[in-house]
Amino acid sequence: MSPHSLLAIAFSLTPRLRIRRWAALSSRRHSMFFFRLLIMFSLTNYLLFLPAVLFITLLPGPDFAIVVKTALLSGRRQALACAFGINCGVAVHTIAAILGISAVIAGSAELFAVLKWAGAAYLFYLGLRSLLASRRHESHEDGAPIEAAAAALQNAKAETPAAAFRSGLFCNLLNPKVVLFVLTFFPQFMDAALPAGPQLALMGVTWAFLGLAWLAVLVVMMDRIRPIFGRPAFQRWLNRTMGVILILFGLRLAAARN
Repeated sequence: MSPHSLLAIAFSLTPRLRIRRWAALSSRRHSMFFFRLLIMFSLTNYLLFLPAVLFITLLPGPDFAIVVKTALLSGRRQALACAFGINCGVAVHTIAAILGISAVIAGSAELFAVLKWAGAAYLFYLGLRSLLASRRHESHEDGAPIEAAAAALQNAKAETPAAAFRSGLFCNLLNPKVVLFVLTFFPQFMDAALPAGPQLALMGVTWAFLGLAWLAVLVVMMDRIRPIFGRPAFQRWLNRTMGVILILFGLRLAAARN
């Protein structure tokens, strides 16, 4: 092939290469513009979302009760594992909302009822287990020797971090109110003109982070005062109180309308 032919082919391809380069550059500019648009339009809503979700995070509920109970009776490691399990449940609920699973559950009276009764049954189980644990310390009265109190503490530490993690995870996963919360509360701070998935993911991660931070602070506070309440009489009282509270939360959940 002669040099003139090669030169002619090169000139004929130059406009195509320019068009492709322009298209790639234009696509990159449009994607960057869309990303900036997403940040710009969601920032105001996100700043409104932060104090609202923080206020709701600080409200006491079943998650609060189970973390306090675990921190005072089992220790810091178990309580932190429980808090981590709770917020893993938040992450799962967020993913379910993004995939549309939560909307299916909320829209089906049967599925919602199954989740509601499963959550209530699990709270009943936790409450009954706490009440039964209080009976282990009935033989240790207020004047019990130090060895008996130490033995009671060892029994209270029987729950492993893995078991505490599962308790927190299922306590959150089986709560249908979390499903409704994600589906009704999050959209109030979303921009309908932008993709819902990234916005839901950002809000879910924020809620999980705030929840984990708050529960971690709570665990540290409870761990500080835990040695004061090492007597079997207090542990018996705390197990009974928390057992009743968890059962009441279960009754409240069971009585909730679909």
